[in-house]
Amino acid sequence: MHAPAPSLAARRAMYNNNKIQIGLFGANCSSGRAVTLVRERWSGTWADNKRLAQLADEIGIDFMLPIGRWKGYGGDTDYQGETLETITWATALLALTKRITVFGTVHAPIFNPIVAAKQMVTADHVGEGRFGLNIVVGWNEGEFDMFGVAQREHDARYDYAQEWIDVIKMI
Repeated sequence: MHAPAPSLAARRAMYNNNKIQIGLFGANCSSGRAVTLVRERWSGTWADNKRLAQLADEIGIDFMLPIGRWKGYGGDTDYQGETLETITWATALLALTKRITVFGTVHAPIFNPIVAAKQMVTADHVGEGRFGLNIVVGWNEGEFDMFGVAQREHDARYDYAQEWIDVIKMI
């Protein structure tokens, strides 16, 4: 006989009585959020992300939110020069944790909404309801150029994002 599964509410850290949610931002990128050359700067490696997520899950951190980055800034630090793609990163971390919510960050103008919808549903199944979505419309011209995508005017970006979300919901 199997033990009863914990409730959905018990598995989802973001749905608790805390007035403020505490999370970790940018662990999927080398250097994290610190532009520095110090030897002990954040590596952003899979091994370190796995350890961090499991520790955060154990001590009660509510969520992890990745940066949607496609290339680093170069220079001496190559700030965020190595990154883990956010939906696969989230899916893997969700498989290794029990209660923390893990977000994927999606650039709506770059991600095909049909493919993204399937990726996100898969992540949510793996995490048993703990996947979160951070939708962005972009600002980094160099990254958009990598994909041959023209950056829309400011207001048009958000109109497009709404349409993208509508398609995701319909799917």
